[in-house]
Amino acid sequence: MFKEANYFTYLGYKLFGEGIKKRADKYYDLEKKLRQAMISMPPEMYIATAKMVSIFFAIVGLILGLFLSVVIIYFVHLPKTLIPIAMPENIYTTWMEIRKYVIAGILMVSLTIAFYAFGRFLFSIYPSTVISDRKSKIDRALPHAITFMYSLSRGGMNLIEIFRSLSNYYEVYSEVAREAARIVRDMEVLGKDLRSVLAEAVELSPSENFREFLHGLITVIDSGGDVTRYLEERADFYLERARQEQKGFLEFLGLMAESYITAFVAGPLFLIIIQTVMIVMGQGNQNALYAVIYLVIPIGSFFFAMVIKLLTPTEEGEPPKLREKYTYLRVPHSGAKDKEEEKRIEKLRKKVKSWQFRKALRHPLRPIKQKPVYSFIFSVPLGLAFIAYGIKMYPFYRSMDWVFQIDDYVFMGLIIMLLPFVIFHELKTRNARRTLRLTPIFLNKLASANESGMPIYRAIAMIAKTDTTPLKKEIAKIKADLDWGISLNDALIRFANRLKVFELTRTIALLNEALRSTGNVTEVLMISAKDASNAELLRRERQTNMFMYVIIIYISFFVFIGIVYIITTTFLTTLAQSAAKVASSGAHINMLRGISVKTYRNIFMHAAIFQGFFGGLVAGVMGEGSLSSGVKHSLVMLVIAYLLFTVFMH
Repeated sequence: MFKEANYFTYLGYKLFGEGIKKRADKYYDLEKKLRQAMISMPPEMYIATAKMVSIFFAIVGLILGLFLSVVIIYFVHLPKTLIPIAMPENIYTTWMEIRKYVIAGILMVSLTIAFYAFGRFLFSIYPSTVISDRKSKIDRALPHAITFMYSLSRGGMNLIEIFRSLSNYYEVYSEVAREAARIVRDMEVLGKDLRSVLAEAVELSPSENFREFLHGLITVIDSGGDVTRYLEERADFYLERARQEQKGFLEFLGLMAESYITAFVAGPLFLIIIQTVMIVMGQGNQNALYAVIYLVIPIGSFFFAMVIKLLTPTEEGEPPKLREKYTYLRVPHSGAKDKEEEKRIEKLRKKVKSWQFRKALRHPLRPIKQKPVYSFIFSVPLGLAFIAYGIKMYPFYRSMDWVFQIDDYVFMGLIIMLLPFVIFHELKTRNARRTLRLTPIFLNKLASANESGMPIYRAIAMIAKTDTTPLKKEIAKIKADLDWGISLNDALIRFANRLKVFELTRTIALLNEALRSTGNVTEVLMISAKDASNAELLRRERQTNMFMYVIIIYISFFVFIGIVYIITTTFLTTLAQSAAKVASSGAHINMLRGISVKTYRNIFMHAAIFQGFFGGLVAGVMGEGSLSSGVKHSLVMLVIAYLLFTVFMH
């Protein structure tokens, strides 16, 4: 959507701006919403943009209406009783001649108006949507941002410089950094004093927590209180609030787990049993059974997983790459003197590229380890090729029997596609968890060594020799960087950029900025370790509680496949044998007429596999807040269901 002015926006303002200005008094609330959403447009320009987009939508609706009108006029046969109202003969004759054109015209006008209204509706709710998104991001990042401010304040940095430093870390502190940037901009560009800017930020911030924090900060400034102590107290307070909010979310997740089991496990299972019994009795509808298995279970479970994913508070995107102070080769100025230097730099660039190429050849799987989604580049073509081979073996014909012939190839192809991704994703996740667990320990060791009088360089060298954790290699790399004359800040930045864990990147950003502001390294290290420990405790507490819901999903899956297995092996088989005995005795029976036990066994296998695959996605979102983490559960359940119906029921 439009967050900043562009050519399309200016065109709308030129066409509609004058008329909108005459009603400027009606847009006070909209102006406040735009500022809260940080949409860089005045309300008049936003309204003009909304009108332009709505007109564009209306044109699309008009074109669609014209197309449907042509279809109705030339290709659709309307029933004579379309409007069952008695009419005089002459009016009825005229109506029958023009009714297609009238209906087409009404449809065209209706679609045009509907599309125009839809465009206006989108622009009316867009600021509120952005505000809600910003609020959630601010609330998530606020405890860590206040810890960042507290560490800088302990180093003696004044409040204005603290906000300026915070504004430089948008990738780490999200929308809190943008709020800080607005505060700094208003002071430096508009010349306002700190108190006025903070009071204005209270009015414009979408987060109640952030407004409360700024209110307290204004009170401390007015009373001449201790800002550092206030920041320390607020950091602990908002951390505890984050823990309480997480507890509330976990309770909500329990309700969602019960809803999932009722709606998409017990519900479909009940419908499958009822439809099977009715079909056995000759009164059921096979299409209804197909709808439950092939539509309700997969589509319902997938959208349920997506809803939980949208409601789950997690870090978004890849961890940001922190910038080192010295990373780039200097570009020489043009001139005869610099030609030789330019050649040396170009030669150095070629050597760096050659080294990077050789490094990539030595570690071909490194890109996939860093981004497991790259595994699909190889696994998806292999899986599709396997499925294509199955289709070649059994050419298509219009029958469910054809589906049952190629389903083995489809399921095996799906396993081929997903297995590499699951392996590399789990390796990456395990490494990230290990890093999060060990980072506070490393920082505490460093702080203890420094507190005893050991310089930071010697402390790192000592830990690199004596450490026995899996972080030992990375600590040795920090020591090697320091040996080469790289600053401590840049060595720590390289450490974070190598491991690529969001929480670690945030901790290193805090540590580096605090180290620049103070010489009290021990205290900075202790604060950084505390921040990392708090993040790890929150993550482990949530993981422990959410693991219970993963177990619930697995239990519901085993109940589902167990009942389906019993229906297939006992219920249908027994009835088929009974029907065969009655038929051999010469009697007539309507039960099981036209029903193949083998066919229903295949249908129920599909039901179990769909339940497992999409239930695994739900388990991943509930257990780890990620669809990617759910793929391993999907793969496990898919294999269990497939083996149960192919090995034990062969």
